[in-house]
Amino acid sequence: MRVLADLEYSDLLTLDAYVPDAPLGAILLLHGGWLEGDKNGEAVLAERLCKSGFLVLSANYRLDRTGPNGRALTDAVAALRWLRGSDFDFDRARIAVLGIGTGGTVAIEVGLQQGVPVVAWSPLIDFKGFMDSSATLGDSDHLRDYHGVSWEMIKDAGEQVPFLRGVILAMVANNLSLLASTSPLSRVTPKAAPTLLFNSTNEIIPARGASLMQEAMTDSCVPCKISFLEGSRHGSEYLLSALPSTIQFFRESFSHDHLAATQDTKGTAKPQPGNIETAVSVGLQPSV
Repeated sequence: MRVLADLEYSDLLTLDAYVPDAPLGAILLLHGGWLEGDKNGEAVLAERLCKSGFLVLSANYRLDRTGPNGRALTDAVAALRWLRGSDFDFDRARIAVLGIGTGGTVAIEVGLQQGVPVVAWSPLIDFKGFMDSSATLGDSDHLRDYHGVSWEMIKDAGEQVPFLRGVILAMVANNLSLLASTSPLSRVTPKAAPTLLFNSTNEIIPARGASLMQEAMTDSCVPCKISFLEGSRHGSEYLLSALPSTIQFFRESFSHDHLAATQDTKGTAKPQPGNIETAVSVGLQPSV
């Protein structure tokens, strides 16, 4: 494995490339963090994926109040474009995206726009549902200022939900009528590719969003699987549980049979219930 650090892909934005000897395909890895975060936070995950045979590009992108379908999406698509035009030796038909937390929501947006397979760990999907379910905190939204406060400090203070409410309100400029259109649920079409979602049953991100995405993608004839993990772990905190299924999903997505079947049948027949898997995973051990 070779690691090429801080390669510039767009306007001073950088990525790290984790290069195996013979790539099975390429994965764009998007880190978490709503207003702060960095590719270095996913180094362990990138190394695990590379050792499993994947070329991994772990990219920084702009985290700001335009949200997952704003500048973050623009940057992720630019990274994907850079990957396709790079000198790395791999099959350009075998590209996928993996996102963690915020990066999971961005990854879904990339998949919907670019038609590449997606794995998302703890993505926030149903913005309106989240705001409605936490509406009792709404009266104090204007009193909270988390600028410069680390996520660890926010967690220690038990302020995760108020913090996320503030981020979402900023994304829609306090116009709650925009919440539904901000969600990736409003952009699901048959152009999307197979998707695998992970969510803990009792974490900050409501699991209902994953179920709604599965329903929307099924209606658009796109396979979507969910793995619900018991407990309150969020994003990369459940790496050991989610990684084996994630690697299996990428291997299947990059297989010759799957690529041929996708080209032949995508968007022409509604997936049958047996092909839509909802799994409750408890205490899975890593297989890599």
